[in-house]
Amino acid sequence: MKSRLLTLVVVSLASHLPAQERGTDIEAHITRLIQQGDEAENQGYYDLLLYYFDNPIDLNKTTGQELAQLGLLTRQQIAAILAHIEATGKFMSIYELQALPAFTLADIKAIRPFITVSADVSLGKTLKGLFKGKTNYATLGYSRLTQTALGYRNGAYLGSPDRMQLRFRLRNPGHASLGFSAQKDPGEPWLSNARIPRPDYLSAHAYLENQGRVKQLVVGDYRLQFGQGLVLGAGFMVGKNIETVATIKQATLGILPYTSITENRFFRGGGLAITLTKGLTVTMFYSNQKLDATPADSAATVVSAIRTSGLHRTAAEVQAKDQLHEQVWGTAITLDLARFSTGMVIVNSRFDKTIVPPARDYNKFKFTGNKLVNYSWFGQYQAGSFLVFGEVAQTGKAGMGINMGLIGSISKFVSLSMLYRKFDPDFQSLYGLPFAERGTIGNENGLYWGIQLYPLRKLAIAAYYDMYRFPWLTATTAAPASGLDYMLRLSYTISKEANAFVQLRHESGRQRENRGPTFINQPVTLLKSVINFDYNLEHPLTFRSRAQYNLFGGAEAGWLLYQDINYNHLKIGVTARILVFDTDSFNARQYAYEKDMLFTYTTRMFNGQGVSYYLIVKYKPLRHLALRCKWSYTEYAGPSEIGSGNDLLEGNRRTQITAQLHYVF
Repeated sequence: MKSRLLTLVVVSLASHLPAQERGTDIEAHITRLIQQGDEAENQGYYDLLLYYFDNPIDLNKTTGQELAQLGLLTRQQIAAILAHIEATGKFMSIYELQALPAFTLADIKAIRPFITVSADVSLGKTLKGLFKGKTNYATLGYSRLTQTALGYRNGAYLGSPDRMQLRFRLRNPGHASLGFSAQKDPGEPWLSNARIPRPDYLSAHAYLENQGRVKQLVVGDYRLQFGQGLVLGAGFMVGKNIETVATIKQATLGILPYTSITENRFFRGGGLAITLTKGLTVTMFYSNQKLDATPADSAATVVSAIRTSGLHRTAAEVQAKDQLHEQVWGTAITLDLARFSTGMVIVNSRFDKTIVPPARDYNKFKFTGNKLVNYSWFGQYQAGSFLVFGEVAQTGKAGMGINMGLIGSISKFVSLSMLYRKFDPDFQSLYGLPFAERGTIGNENGLYWGIQLYPLRKLAIAAYYDMYRFPWLTATTAAPASGLDYMLRLSYTISKEANAFVQLRHESGRQRENRGPTFINQPVTLLKSVINFDYNLEHPLTFRSRAQYNLFGGAEAGWLLYQDINYNHLKIGVTARILVFDTDSFNARQYAYEKDMLFTYTTRMFNGQGVSYYLIVKYKPLRHLALRCKWSYTEYAGPSEIGSGNDLLEGNRRTQITAQLHYVF
């Protein structure tokens, strides 16, 4: 009774919070959360946070594994949420979290955009809420390089250098979503018909969830994520640098509406998840679409590879468009109990043409044919403060994939993780995305250890050690090879207005090298170091200073320095950066995350010597309308041209302009 009374007091106080305390600039919020460590590998986490912003987690209908997937909660906080529901019933408000000792106001502020509390409503009210929601939006974007690439000068590119994007979304968080996206890439022509020219990429979905026994229903474009992603991974796999403990664990999210403008790795058709009894769900899905592929013969009866770039700029790229007809169907059965969950999934893929990779030694075990069957078992068990999880997958009668590990806390000061993975060379999964060293699935064995320590109130230590082996040769090795990757990061909170971290990462492995008539594996090493300082965090004007240094093979060095200035107050937001870089070679290249338009994650690669600047101005002339404009400029020292092939630019300067209109209604 006292607990519920405290809850009502907290909710009452929360309802009187000023609007600026309840609202969140999601663009700035996500940027603060992802800018850690090696920013080049944070795309998956950025996409995950955007997904949960579009589809907030309902605290009254969630599971421990879904809350862990968010990556912003400790195991103690997750346990506190679940225990609170069991003891006092459903949450009445998000701000009820203030009644839990495990949460501070800062914790709630961090997760606020990604969670919600909703009640069961009828289908009629769900649809009505969809059209009367306050989080619906329409976004129009434009981007272009001011320099003219070779492909436009020689006529290889069939369209203009403009990039244009359109997104439209109606949302009733926790209940329904309706939206579509369109994109024209630079160099692509507009498709013409009798009436209206249009871009070649169009995507749409209609999504319903938590409607009686219908847990999830989608028509249109969607993704699927089950288990550890060996067979079905939705693209939210986080790299090794965001969080040394939580990143090795994926969650079963089931059917997810597809809202990205990335033109690959999604399904097109329909999916349905039905709850049979409490905790028991059956999911069925079907996809029917055409894929880009490279023809391997003049009759186009065989293709050598599936193309995933989504680009149709040249005659060859247009010829590859829609060359392969794919059908995918399957079923998943999942059981979610208080401390234990398990499931099985089977996926059938069929193609109208045979896929035959080029005759290379490293392609020996790659998928060949026009039929593929994958099935897997996955599960997890909460044993005290540790979560044990795993997935075992099979490719037809060929290879197996195994991914199993544990995450847990010895105390509130120490968290540990371990992951063992074993992917046979002939393990093949077209839509899988598990934790792995390479982007290619299969041909990898590895063991990962992660630890997080909090020895002092303001000091955090994170480290991981990953050792792996490729049983068969890869595209970059001449023979089976092994490698090591380990990282140490020290983070220190100086005050409410300032924090800093230092990170060291060392990678060692083998790389193919030409030695006369043969190729051999040569040992290679890469040391990456980062020093980062953020300050003035509690004010509209904030700063970030960063230094990065790479050393390849003990001889080739590269460094990068940048200074950010951010101002955000009322209707105006300004972000500026000045960056200087100097690298001895491509091996010592540097990467840096750049702020960009909303819903866009941009990582720039820097090689050679030069300077780079960008300026972003955000203006809100109306409460629900925001205009963003970006100017980006890079000047290289020395070279008379930049890039290669059809993207070759004359001169040593690269300038890009970008604009976006975002309307919320």
